[in-house]
Amino acid sequence: MGKLARMSKPVFEDLFTFSGRRNRKSYLLYALAVFGFWILLAMLLVIPAANNSDAGVGIMGIIAILLLIPTVVSSWAVGGQRCRDFGWTAWAVLLTAIPYLGIVFAIAMMVIPGSAGDNRYGPDPIAKG
Repeated sequence: MGKLARMSKPVFEDLFTFSGRRNRKSYLLYALAVFGFWILLAMLLVIPAANNSDAGVGIMGIIAILLLIPTVVSSWAVGGQRCRDFGWTAWAVLLTAIPYLGIVFAIAMMVIPGSAGDNRYGPDPIAKG
C-alpha cells in the first residue's frame, strides 16, 4: 500500500460552531465557496438592474442583506476555528475587521501551518485515513 491519505475537515461542517479547529485546506475551500456564492449573487443582482427594475433591485438587495448576516457569523466561526488550529485564541479573528491588516491576516491564516497533533483547543483536524 502507499502512504495513508490525509483527510481534511469537511468544508461545510461546524460552520456556526465557535469551538474546535479547522485546517488550512478546509479554510481555503470555505473562503472560495463564500467568494463564489457572493459572485453568483452579484450576477443575479445585475439582472434586475439591467432591466431598470427598481423593485427587483430592492428585493435582491434585501435578500443580499439577509444572507450577509449568516455569512459573516459563519466566517467568524470558521476563522476562529482556523486561529485555534495554529494555537491562537479565536478572538484573533477580529483582526480581520481592521482595514488592510484584516486582509493580510486573512491571507496569513491560509498559509500558517496548524499545530501538529492535539493542542489546547482540541484534536488535530487532519486525521490519517
